[in-house]
This record gives sequence, C-alpha cells and structure tokens, in this order.
Amino acid sequence: MNRTSRSERWQRVSSVALVTFAVFALVVAWVVMQLSGQFYMADLQTRSQATLSVQAAGLEKYLDKYRLLPPLLARRSDIVQILAEDEHERGQNVAKVIAGMSGAQEVWFQKPDGEIVASNLIDNASMAERGMSSYADALKAARQGRLGRQLVLSRNGGPASYVFIAPVRQGEQDYGFIAVRVSLEEVEQNWALSKDRLVAVDQNGIVVATNQSSWRGERLFAQRTTRRGRVSGTQNGVIDQRWYDLDFELVRLSPPFNKTNFQMIEQELPVLNWKVVLFADTSQVRQQSIWAALVALLLCVVSGGLFWMAGERRRRLLERIRQDKVYAARLEERVHERTRELSNMNALLAQEVKEREAAEKELQQAQAGLVQSAKLATLGEMSAAISHEFNQPLGAIRTHSENAQVLIETGKSDRALKSLGKIVAMVERMAAISQILKGFTRKAGRDLVPVKVSAVVGEILMLTGPRCKQMGVRTEVVQEDKSLEVLAGQVRLAQVLMNLMSNALDAMKEQLEPRIRITVSHQEQQVVIRFEDNGPGVPEDVVASIFDPFFTTKDVGEGLGLGLSIAYKIIEDLEGQLHYEQSELGGACFVIVLKDVSETSGDPEEEEV
Repeated sequence: MNRTSRSERWQRVSSVALVTFAVFALVVAWVVMQLSGQFYMADLQTRSQATLSVQAAGLEKYLDKYRLLPPLLARRSDIVQILAEDEHERGQNVAKVIAGMSGAQEVWFQKPDGEIVASNLIDNASMAERGMSSYADALKAARQGRLGRQLVLSRNGGPASYVFIAPVRQGEQDYGFIAVRVSLEEVEQNWALSKDRLVAVDQNGIVVATNQSSWRGERLFAQRTTRRGRVSGTQNGVIDQRWYDLDFELVRLSPPFNKTNFQMIEQELPVLNWKVVLFADTSQVRQQSIWAALVALLLCVVSGGLFWMAGERRRRLLERIRQDKVYAARLEERVHERTRELSNMNALLAQEVKEREAAEKELQQAQAGLVQSAKLATLGEMSAAISHEFNQPLGAIRTHSENAQVLIETGKSDRALKSLGKIVAMVERMAAISQILKGFTRKAGRDLVPVKVSAVVGEILMLTGPRCKQMGVRTEVVQEDKSLEVLAGQVRLAQVLMNLMSNALDAMKEQLEPRIRITVSHQEQQVVIRFEDNGPGVPEDVVASIFDPFFTTKDVGEGLGLGLSIAYKIIEDLEGQLHYEQSELGGACFVIVLKDVSETSGDPEEEEV
C-alpha cells in the first residue's frame, strides 16, 4: 500500500512538472526567435548598406567619367573646324573614334540651329536623328553656356541613356554643340552580379536603372486613385506595400516577387538628384530565426531531459539499493556455480585444442603424402616416354662404342675419339634427366627461399619433353628477363608447374595442333607466370569449382581431382595466388602470382630437404 501511494504521488508531480516545462520551453523559443530575428535583420541591413554604397558609388563614378568628356572635347580645334565648315564625313570619323575610345554609346556634333553635322550612329539607334525634343532640357542648358545633362528613357523598354551636351565656342563665336550619350546598360550589368535587387529612380520616382529588366520605366511605389472614398484605379509600381518593423523598413514587391518580404535601404545621389534603392530578401532571416528558436527549444528539451533523467536515475538508484541486498546473496551463489562451470569448460577446451592440433598435424602429413603420390603418379604417366628417351641414347652409345672399337683396331684413333665424345655427351644428358627425376620425387621442405623461375621451367620442359614429342606439342616460353626469382621452394614450384603441364597435355589429346605457351613477366614487385594452352578450356559453369578437392572434368578412372586443389594449396603456402582465366590461344590459362625477390636476393638456392 505504501509503495502504491508513493508511485501515485510521483506521477502527479511528474505531470505538473512536464506541463510547466513545456510552457517554459515555448516562451524561451518565442523570445529567442524575436531576439535572433532582430539580430539577423540588423546584420542583413549592415551587409546590404555596404553593398548599396559600392553600387551607388559605381553609378556615380560611371557617369562622372563621361561628365568631363564633352567640355574637354569642345576645346579641340578639329571639332571647332568640323562645326564651322560642316565637315560631315570627317565629323563621322572623329565621332566614331571618340565613341570607340571612350566607350560612349553615341557622339554627335550639332549646329546652333539644331542641324546635326555628324554622328557615329547613322541608323535608327541614333538619338540625334530623333529630334531635339528627346534631350531638350540638356540642350537648353548648353545654350546658356552650361554643361547640359539629361536622362533619356528608352522607348522600347531597353536600358536608359544619359546625355551630356557642351557648347563649342571660340572667343565670342558660338559654333554649336558636342553631345555624348552613354547607356546605363553597363551599370545594370554590374548590378546583375549582385544577389539583391537594385533600382535607381529619378526625382519623379521612375526607375531609370535596375538589375530586373521588367522594372525599367516603372514607378517605385504603386499609386491608387480614389473617387468618393473608394479605390477607382491602380498604377503598377515596384513596391506594392511598405511598413516599418522597429528600425527596419520592410516592403512587399509587386508580382512575381511578392512571395516574401524585402528590407528596403535607400541612398541619395545629390548630384544626379536620384536615389539608389536596394531590396534585400528577408526569407533567410526568417529561416535563421526559426532555426535559432528550434535550437533553443531543443536545448530546453535536452536540458529538461537531462534533469528528468537525473531525477529518475536518483529514484531508481534508491530503489536499486533496496533490491541489491536481496540480489547479493543470489549473485554470490550464481558466481560460485558459474566458476565451477567455467573450470569444467576450460578443461574441455584444453582437451579439444590438443585434439585439433593432433588432427592438424595428421592433415598436414596426409597432404604431404597426397603431394608425393601425385608426383609419383605424374612420373608413372611419363614412364613410357622417359623409357624411350633413355633407350634412344643407350642404343646410340652401343653403336658409337662398336664403331670406336673398330676404329681403334684399324688405327683410326682420331675418329674413335669423336665417337667417345658423343658417348660422353649422351651419358651427361641421361645423368641430367636422372638428376631432375631424383629432385622431383623427393619431398618438399617448408622454408621459403629464392628460386629462379627459368630453371624450374627448364626442368619441367625436360621432364615432359618426351611426351610433348609424342603428342606433337609445340611449346613456347616467353621470358625477357631470365634472372627473375620468386620466394618459393624449388620442389613445390616444380610440382605446381608439372601439374599444370600434365593437365594441359591431357586436355589436348584430341587437338590437331596442340600448343602450350609459358609467359614469365614482372609486374609491381611481383612475378606473374601464365600457363596457357589451346585445348577446349574449362566450361564457365564449373570454373568456380576447379580448385575444390576431388572435382575433375576428366572421364572416370583418369583422375582423382586432387591436382589443382594441391597446386592451389601449395601456391597459397608460398604466399602467392593461383587463378583461372580464358586464354588468348582459345583454351585454359592458369595465372600464378608470386613475390619477386630478384633485387633483394643473391644467387638462387635450391630448397633444402
């Protein structure tokens, strides 16, 4: 009963604490969102103000560069002469040079009565051809002896232009005017590199330059006309709504940019009587403030969770302390029982380890016996051919011996010596074959020593030479560097190659032109031995099983299926690789990869037994 009341009291306290914590976490998240929104908005304003200052200064410098050009050109004598003598062709050339060197859109010379003497543009793009009404204010100021300047909006929605006009005078004589027109397209192209939206508006609130082509010629603010207190009409503008949030001026732009709010920042250009306005997207500010609120909420949840876990852990700890005394006795009894079981298991494991070590030794001995049996079986298959190889020199020895006896009896000792020399050569050949057979039949050691590959290949070719002759097999050895050595054992490597050679000869019994190619090459500190034939090859469906013990593709009674398995195990013991692939000759190709020790070893040594 006492335990039940304690649990109910703990549940009531937990429920009240959970509700209180949830309200507290929401209040903290809301406060953090408000404060972070103000912080990020202020940061956005600072960055946007810096961007606006740079872009506005660029606009002023761009126009100021061309402001000084007309007064300076008006002092040139050649321009005075062009206006005085109406030199149209020369004026065109000079205007083209000035426009090309300064980057101005148009340069033209004009008489006091308004007649155009020359212009670098002669098509519809020339403002001079439109008439003086398009730049009347600038021309009026120039007639008064001042520098005339005027903004000219495009008629087809293109970039606006700015015209500078200066009077051309010499003494009291007035010869006319020189005008330079520059396009604001270059300014708009520079503004296009900014991610913010920029507009330059004149004193009438008309957009004269912007990085949004659809805003050209629009009003900055949309205007609504009312009649009798009701809205009767609306004129489009860049800004649809404007309001203030603390110290920040926010606007809602006209479609299609009305999906988010923008921060509006202005900078006056007193010389031009313009102002440049920047609209900074506030969607990222809102996202950042939401993320800050989520982080604050998450921190509250994590902190509350940690506090809750600490309280819960303390409650459970007290409960566990009460139960530990009950479990202590039981645990001690289980420990003693488990100790006895582990002791028995350790004794069983020790006995099993000894049995497995004995079994492994028996397996190694059995494997060595299988290798030796395979070698003897291979020698048995070659016995008929080797007997023929021995009988041929024995018959020749007998013939040369009888010839030598006859030659000696007849006193022809010189010719008898030649016959005796041939006998010695044939005896040495038989001794070499016997020595190779003796080395091949002995058991292999386990140590890895440097072995010259060319020597082992030569032994195999000598042992299988008689059988190759009988079958008419054409053997080919490709080895550029005959000094290559591998870390192996002479007897074990010879056993592998002999096994591959025997398999190749068995596979080519029905081949009309049997062919074997042995290639030895060096690749990245390894020696690669490729053993290829032009037999039928290995079917694709059994390639994965050719290295399994007792697996064979030969007819019943022709093989036990241990040759490739033993060869694979030998190469694995030599820390190498043996795998199968399709041969370029059309048959099978077995590839042996062993470690190259040609550079680190001395003279090749045979494996000790």
